[in-house]
Amino acid sequence: MTLTRRVLLSGALALSAPAVRRAHAETSEVLIAQQFGLLYLQQDVMERLDLIEKHAARLGLPNLKARFLRLGGTGPVTDALLAGKLHFGSGGAPGAMLLWDRSRGAIKSCFAMNAVDQKLVTVRPDLRRIEDLKPTDRIALPAVKTAPQAIWLQMAAAAAFGPAEWGRFDPLTLGRAHPDAMAAMLGRTEINCHWGTSPFQERALADPAVHEVTSSFRIMGLPSVTPNTIYGNASFREANPIAWKACLAAFQEATEFINKEPRQAVEIYLKNSGDKDSAENVLAAMKTSGNDFTLQPRGLLKIANFMADTGVLKRRPASLGDLFFPEALDLGGS
Repeated sequence: MTLTRRVLLSGALALSAPAVRRAHAETSEVLIAQQFGLLYLQQDVMERLDLIEKHAARLGLPNLKARFLRLGGTGPVTDALLAGKLHFGSGGAPGAMLLWDRSRGAIKSCFAMNAVDQKLVTVRPDLRRIEDLKPTDRIALPAVKTAPQAIWLQMAAAAAFGPAEWGRFDPLTLGRAHPDAMAAMLGRTEINCHWGTSPFQERALADPAVHEVTSSFRIMGLPSVTPNTIYGNASFREANPIAWKACLAAFQEATEFINKEPRQAVEIYLKNSGDKDSAENVLAAMKTSGNDFTLQPRGLLKIANFMADTGVLKRRPASLGDLFFPEALDLGGS
């Protein structure tokens, strides 16, 4: 039985008469963060196909509406979620871990979103290894110190120069949304490196002056790594159980749609994002970076342990059950 069917079945069983009466008190609007890049394709599909509204109606909330707010980077998403201006955040898994840590478990991830090899690229010809970075280099990434790319950089520094040097390259980083970061690097501004994601990294690498330095898969030493998750607040889950189930079922259906109909999904992405690239180029980017749209967490405990070792996380998760709500735990992962 797929997760969608399990969610729908559990929702249907919950719709006893008292539950129906409770449903009228549930929220009438769900606010979901959307960010830049192909890795947030599930939200594009959910929005374009009205999947949350579809599942909400089936579960007894016919008036529920979903609104997707486009935010650039982990910081704005975190601020909006903590301020109550979002019900679901989406972004880097390390940022979600920090929220879990600081909220004492009130905020957790719902699902992984995908696995993809995120690449550090540069226009500096002689920058071939992490060890070649100089104090004058500037690396654009989504958020300083908390984005997945920032953690990969710290891991690479620790591997190259010793565990005590994990923060060696933090001063070189600047927080930028991916479109702005790529444009700045290609425009030969002070930013000469970009640690981005698909399809921006593939687009940059099409320029003969750009080359890859390293990547998340290489640094982690794993064949597949989750950079992003979708996360929410336990209080919203408890107060709005039907809306919560509808959102998770919609996210699962969107993921299945992407894997079954990748071209249609990419066309939705292009329409929603305003990206002027061709569907063929975006589909090629999905393949070259090993994009795998899967809800299964991969490599996240290794990231969490590194963050705990460096003191960034004050609490060390014992298992994925600490970081994720129960709905994700049947998927396995690491």
